[in-house]
Amino acid sequence: MAERKIFAGPRLKRTRQGLSISQAQMARDLGISPSYLNLVERNQRPLTAQLLLKLADTYDLDLRELSGDSEERLASEITEVLSDPVFSVPLPTSAEILDVASSSPKFSAALLHLYQTYQRQINQEAPLNESLSERNRRLPDDKNRFPIEEVRDYFHARHNFIEELDLHAENLYDTLKQTDNLFTALRTHLIEKHGIRISILPLHAMPDTQRRFDHHNKRLFLSELLPLPSRIFQAGVMIAQQEQSQCITQLTEEAGFDTEDAKQLCRIGLANYFAGALMMPYGTFIESARSLRYDISILSARFGASIEQVAHRLSTLQRTNNRGVPFFLLRLDNAGNISKRFSADGFHFAKFGGTCPKWNVHDAFATPGQIIVQPVQLPDSTSYLTMSRTVDTINGPHPEPARKLAISLGCEIGYADQVVYGDGLQLDNPSALTPIGVTCRMCERHNCTSRAFPPMTQPLKIDANLKKLSAFEFH
Repeated sequence: MAERKIFAGPRLKRTRQGLSISQAQMARDLGISPSYLNLVERNQRPLTAQLLLKLADTYDLDLRELSGDSEERLASEITEVLSDPVFSVPLPTSAEILDVASSSPKFSAALLHLYQTYQRQINQEAPLNESLSERNRRLPDDKNRFPIEEVRDYFHARHNFIEELDLHAENLYDTLKQTDNLFTALRTHLIEKHGIRISILPLHAMPDTQRRFDHHNKRLFLSELLPLPSRIFQAGVMIAQQEQSQCITQLTEEAGFDTEDAKQLCRIGLANYFAGALMMPYGTFIESARSLRYDISILSARFGASIEQVAHRLSTLQRTNNRGVPFFLLRLDNAGNISKRFSADGFHFAKFGGTCPKWNVHDAFATPGQIIVQPVQLPDSTSYLTMSRTVDTINGPHPEPARKLAISLGCEIGYADQVVYGDGLQLDNPSALTPIGVTCRMCERHNCTSRAFPPMTQPLKIDANLKKLSAFEFH
């Protein structure tokens, strides 16, 4: 498979300027000519794999900061924004958009912020336009409408790895006396260290609640509907809130969120992160993951965790000098609504739309509990190995139906030989890769029979005398 060319001139130039060294000095350090370095910084030569490794080794840099993933994600989001019909001008080329994202990341972020503000305003005005009788209805403040996106961006920027909490969780796990029965160990820890008792309550006492903490009486109440992995997880969240409050507060303040809601959601997300890291401590878990070649079913059995908990943990294994395969994780319901998206790599999630109907994460609902393997290729030619399946949810009393959810775990195709789900696939054959897009309105693939919308980046081709298999034709 051909090596992906990385044009990262502006990023390399910013790195050099941040180190306060000249082109001549950096060229000497890297063993290349100043003229060649000048060409690289002007994007007239690619940043080769050898040069990337030399940069990382010479200046102790994180390869991900130089490989272009953050700029490519930013470029993908800009493309998505510019494909909105509100922009009635021709869309810039992919190269032009990537150049702007690479050379002017702050300007690009400002553009995205402006568009998000526009979207909030449109959503705020829509109910008023639909019904004047709801004139007195109180709408949320504009700044408080999308705090979840702020938090998702925070975890994405950190490659879904929070080192501080991971280390604290691993240290605590090592001090526990009954790691073969983790729920009992955590229950004992809460009683002995914090005087907090866990009680499992019947359905009639907690008909619509999974967890409730009584501060006054120091009692953590858990619903009997919670399976054991969820009970362990909730005990871990309680410990995080009691013992990691200072660390969580510092991380939240450093994130610089715009809204109080985002701060609160981030605190919850960080406590959840600690709980997952406590259930599956980094060193032990990554060793097992590698030896089992990332088999999520066996990892689930070995660590007493749910499939979803294991999949989420796999997307966090990015500790320096001990990184695992960089997975992304997506979770959606049977209506296509995305409720989780995490990435340790550069996978481009749609921010303002759904997923591609050709991605078989949607098919998982037809085969509950089975893992569906699918190699896919995005329009930018990056390819991924994806594994999709349904995940278990809490069953309420009859006849209340259980929520239907599916996840897709994926990694770049280059890691397929390290993952058991890549065995037996002819990944060198282009026909083995399913071409997918980020969203229909951004995808310019012709003759797609699954297309739900035409691309906003191209003019429609309308011919009353011609009907092709695709619902939309465009130039």
